[in-house]
Amino acid sequence: MGCPVRLLTCNIHHGQGIDGKVKLQRLASVLQQYNPDAVALQEVDRHLPRSHLRHQARVLARYLSMHFAFAPTINWLGICQYGMAVLSRYPISRHQYHPLPAGTEPRGLQVTRISLREEGFFLLNTHLGLDYREREIQIKEIRKILRLLNGPVVLAGDMNTEKLAFPELPVTPVPTLPTFPSYRPRFALDRIFASCHWQVVHAMTLPTTASDHLPLLVELVLES
Repeated sequence: MGCPVRLLTCNIHHGQGIDGKVKLQRLASVLQQYNPDAVALQEVDRHLPRSHLRHQARVLARYLSMHFAFAPTINWLGICQYGMAVLSRYPISRHQYHPLPAGTEPRGLQVTRISLREEGFFLLNTHLGLDYREREIQIKEIRKILRLLNGPVVLAGDMNTEKLAFPELPVTPVPTLPTFPSYRPRFALDRIFASCHWQVVHAMTLPTTASDHLPLLVELVLES
């Protein structure tokens, strides 16, 4: 059995905590405390006034000494952007963005390849729609992309639903852990799914008020 890999997903709500204040440092401190190997983030700002014009993915990556890849789902004049980001302690050797069918808000799938020691794996990051009919179409599109990938895969993100399964990714923490709302978590909206190459060792949510969602941390190992 290989070395454990600590993967974390979190909808960061552009760094706005439940007190209504945007303080990215709070989230950075939580992430640093739990020392993840790779992180999938949703609702990430780049150069938006509401989050002090900061490139949030870059700021978090520098604070944590990690590589990063940012995938905007919404653009304003190509300068102000909003979307998703992957952070990794290991080099990111591939990065692609796939727009997903969406309703009122653009949605997408971020596909990264993490160069983990001698091996590597795909880390996919997404934020699905609020409407179940919209999600059904998005899930079909994600499954098409999954069938094109060879080797170990992990899909993480804010799924906006508790009723979700991917036949291609049968490994997931059981039972599911509630992540929303962070001040009184009742709904398991943030999920991590993995291909059969992996085994779940441990899963937990991280207590914090730095966002309206709790971060979900899952420790996985690649089976030999």
